Amino acid sequence: MLMTRFKTLPLLALALLPMAGCLSSHSAPAPAAPAPAVAPAVNTFERIAIIGASSSAGFNLQLETGVPTRLADYINEALHVPHEVVFDGATELLFLDPEGMGAKMASDALEATPTVLIAPDFLFWFFYGAGPTTEARRARLETGLALLEPFTCKLVIGDLPYMQGAAGGMIPLSSMPRGDSFEAANARIYAWAAAHPNVAVTPFVAVNKTLQSGARYVLGDFTWDQDELGGLLQADQLHPNLAGTAILCLEVLYSLTQLDKTALIDVSMVDPEELVDAVDDLVSSR
Repeated sequence: MLMTRFKTLPLLALALLPMAGCLSSHSAPAPAAPAPAVAPAVNTFERIAIIGASSSAGFNLQLETGVPTRLADYINEALHVPHEVVFDGATELLFLDPEGMGAKMASDALEATPTVLIAPDFLFWFFYGAGPTTEARRARLETGLALLEPFTCKLVIGDLPYMQGAAGGMIPLSSMPRGDSFEAANARIYAWAAAHPNVAVTPFVAVNKTLQSGARYVLGDFTWDQDELGGLLQADQLHPNLAGTAILCLEVLYSLTQLDKTALIDVSMVDPEELVDAVDDLVSSR
C-alpha cells in the first residue's frame, strides 16, 4: 500500500454579481428585469482524446497490475466530472516513426472532436530519436507542433526532460540529444504554447530533476517523500511506475485546471494512493 501526505487543494471561490434594475428620476422604480440565464461552464473533460508515446500507453505497468494498464485508465478513475475517453491512440511504438505515426494519431484524434486533447509525451520522440544534427531534431519538433496546430480544444503537452539516466539503455545513444540542446527546444515549446491560449504545458523538466535528485516531490498542496514512499520511475529510469503514472495523471489534470483557473479537487481525485488503488481495482476486474 502506498502512503502519501496529501492536503486538500484550495477551492477557487466564484462570485456572481446580481444585475441591478434601472431607476428613473421621474417615476417609481421599475421592476427589476429577470437576470439572464447563466450558461453552464463548459466541461473540458466531456470528450477526451489521448495521443502520445510509451508513458501514455502504460509501458510495462502490467508487470505491477497483471494486465495492460494505460494512462486512460487513470484519467477515467481520477475524474469525478462527466467524461468519456473518445480516442486513445497512445503507443509505445511511436519512436519508430514519430512523424508518420504521430500524423495518423493526431488526425484520428481530431476526427473524434474532443473537448480536450491529452498529449503529455507526444513531442518526446520528435526531439529524441535518431537524428544527425540538433538542427534536424529541432525541425522534427516543429513537425510535431504543426500536427497539434489544428486543435482548438483544450490541449496539454509536456516539455522535454533530459533523461540521461536512460541513455545507453532504453534510449540508444544515437537517439539521445545533446544536453545543451534542451534549453532552446523547451523554450520553443513554451513559446508555442504561449501563442495558443488553449494550451497548457506540464513541466516534466522540473519533475524529472526532482526525481533524479531524490528530493520531495510537490504538486499543489501534496508532497511525496521519495525516501519514505519510494521512487516513481521504473528500473529503466525512463518510464513511470504505477505510482509514477498516478503522479503523471495528476500533473496533467492539474495543468488543465490551471488553464481553466479552477482547482484540481473540483474535477478530480487528488490522492495518488487512492488513485493507484482505484486503477488496480479497475484493471483487476477485466
